[in-house]
Amino acid sequence: MSTDLTALQRLINLPPTVKQGEWQTGKFAAHGGDWWVAAVLGVDAAQQASLLQGPATREIFETPPGLALVSAFAALMALPEAQQFEPDRIRLVTDTHAVAAYAKSPLRNGQAISLSATSVLVLLWTN
Repeated sequence: MSTDLTALQRLINLPPTVKQGEWQTGKFAAHGGDWWVAAVLGVDAAQQASLLQGPATREIFETPPGLALVSAFAALMALPEAQQFEPDRIRLVTDTHAVAAYAKSPLRNGQAISLSATSVLVLLWTN
């Protein structure tokens, strides 16, 4: 877990409106090169819409293996739609948004969701 936004900017594109954030990274499997980064980004409520770009798509959002559901990430467990499907993973059906504004090679795929009026969760992965 890190709060170093400068280090996060080496991995993803961050809008200048982001005031704070927590992030973590991990692998999808013990063997293999696919990995992910997840970040909870904090902004003023009036600017949240700028972090959730494009039309919303109602779909399944799942936390990746190894994501620690602590600190800002614990908010996922409090969402009414959240269901635990493995000892440390959450699944929910929610409005997701495109991540093109955050994507940076090799993290080109992902989803962004609203956690609250002042925080957005961005999840990017390599494959």
